[in-house]
Amino acid sequence: MDFWQAISFTETDQLIDIAKIAEEVGFAGLGVSEHLVTPETIRAPYPYTPDGKVWWDPNVPWLEPWALASVLASHTRRIRLLTNIYVLAMHDVFSAAKAVATAACLSGNRVILGVAAGWMKDEFLLTGQDFHTRGRRLDEMLDVMAKFFAGGMVEHHGRFFDFPPMQMSPAPTKPVPVFIGGESEPALRRAARHDGWVAGGPYPPDHVLTLLARLNELRRENGTADGDYEVIVGLSVPPDLDTFKRLGEAGVTGITNVPWYYQGTPTSSLDHKRASLERFAEQFIEPLRDSRRPS
Repeated sequence: MDFWQAISFTETDQLIDIAKIAEEVGFAGLGVSEHLVTPETIRAPYPYTPDGKVWWDPNVPWLEPWALASVLASHTRRIRLLTNIYVLAMHDVFSAAKAVATAACLSGNRVILGVAAGWMKDEFLLTGQDFHTRGRRLDEMLDVMAKFFAGGMVEHHGRFFDFPPMQMSPAPTKPVPVFIGGESEPALRRAARHDGWVAGGPYPPDHVLTLLARLNELRRENGTADGDYEVIVGLSVPPDLDTFKRLGEAGVTGITNVPWYYQGTPTSSLDHKRASLERFAEQFIEPLRDSRRPS
C-alpha cells in the first residue's frame, strides 16, 4: 500500500517544502489538481455536493499542474506526481501533450497523467472546447498523446484530430502512465483500458469496493486484468489501519490523504503540515511498510 498526499488548496509558498517533507517521511506521491478559473457564478452543477454548489473560496490557489509538477520534481528525487485530476478535454491536444512531455522529461519520468472528462462546462466555454463531446475527444486525445510520447514522426487521422507526419521533441524516455478518474460507467470503462484508476472521492470504503468490483469486471472483459495496475482512492472516513489493509487485499494500491483544507484548516503553518505528515507516516506508512518486511 502506497500513500499519496493531496496538495489541493495548499498555500503556494509552502508547496516545495511540503514535497520535500512528504518524500522524507515516506509518501509515494503527491496529488495535484486543476481548475483554470473560479467563476463568480458557476452555471454547471457541482457533482459532489447535495445542492450542486462549489464550496471553495475563489482565492484558493489553482496552479498550472504540469508547471507545478516540474518545479516539485526539481526539489525531490523519488516522489511521484499525479494530476488528480487534469481535465484534458478542455485543452487543445498539442499544448497539453507538450506540457505533459516537458514535465515527464524534467522529472525523470515521475509524472502520472490522471485525467477525467470534467464537470464544469463554464471552463470548456472559456477555452472554446466542446463540452458535449468531451468523453469521445478525451479518448482520442489520449491516443494522440501516446503517439507523440513514443517519439519520432507520427501522424493521426481520427474523428476529432487529423494531421500529417510530425514530431514532438523531446519525448519522454518512458511511457507516461495514464490513470482515469471518475465513477460513472463510461469512466470505469475508460479506466479498464489504461494503467490505473484514481478515485478522488472522498468515498466510503464500501463504495470503493463496489466500484472496484465493477472495474475488475471491465478489466477482465478488456483483457487487461493481468497487467500491472494501480488503484488510488481517497476516503471519506478517518484513516484506519484495518480499513487500509482491507482495501489493499481487495486490490487498492494507494490511499490519498485528503488536503488540509478538508481537515478543517483552510490555512495553516508549514510546521503544522510537517507535524501532520510525520504523524501520518508514524501511524500508517511505517506500520504497513514494516508488515511487508520478511521476519
